[in-house]
Amino acid sequence: MTWSVLQVRYGERAARKGYVFHEYERYGLPDGEIPMEYSYWIVRDAGRTILFDTGYHVPDYAEHDEVPLVPVPDGLALLDIDPLAVDTVVLSHFHYDHLGHLHLFRNATVVAHRRERDTWFARREAGELGRLVWPQHLDAVADAEREGRLRLLDGRTELEPGLEAIPIGGHSPGELLLRVRTAHGSLLLASDAAHFQEEIDHDWPFFAFDDLQEMLDGFAEIRRLAAETDATVIPGHDGRTRLRYPAAPGAGGEVAVILG
Repeated sequence: MTWSVLQVRYGERAARKGYVFHEYERYGLPDGEIPMEYSYWIVRDAGRTILFDTGYHVPDYAEHDEVPLVPVPDGLALLDIDPLAVDTVVLSHFHYDHLGHLHLFRNATVVAHRRERDTWFARREAGELGRLVWPQHLDAVADAEREGRLRLLDGRTELEPGLEAIPIGGHSPGELLLRVRTAHGSLLLASDAAHFQEEIDHDWPFFAFDDLQEMLDGFAEIRRLAAETDATVIPGHDGRTRLRYPAAPGAGGEVAVILG
């Protein structure tokens, strides 16, 4: 089975290398801007729509001067997607900018790594969530679990033919990346396992991590997986990705590019 993939942008900001890369000064390179975008991904076949992450409402939290573009519900409407008709939502991890709209997808099976669920629910119980995970977003995960819609993964899992979820630690304890087989080849949707191409190419860690060594190990694993599956890696926040792929047809081109 082959799938089509759209990357849908809902926000952006002008970031700087000296901020987004951990201890960037060690590399002895000049600082400079790097385009950062906030996205979610739509994976489709002839009869099904799957979301990889759900974005968030940018005005709720713009600590780094994030600029809202097309809100997630409006972007879905431009692409003729009814949230209630979405079959599955795969959550890369539980940070606010990746599951903020989970509550919209009330009929979907929600897929997450068990370590991600267990870690963040335990930290909430202990009062140790920090700023990247919001209690109301965990409530949406708990709702899915109570309704029997939460599917927890324990390891590398083929969700459907041509669609595989792969655990990658580091940025968050139970991060998942998604390998998707398309008509034009395989894609590795990295989400925050690699925010920017430089992380994969140079082992430059992102500034926010749960475990630094796991993050570095994750970069090596992404490179290995890409070679193993002859896949193109799509970093999760790299604004330059949009320069390499065509816009979606019609009004959807306002927000989405076709990855495969």
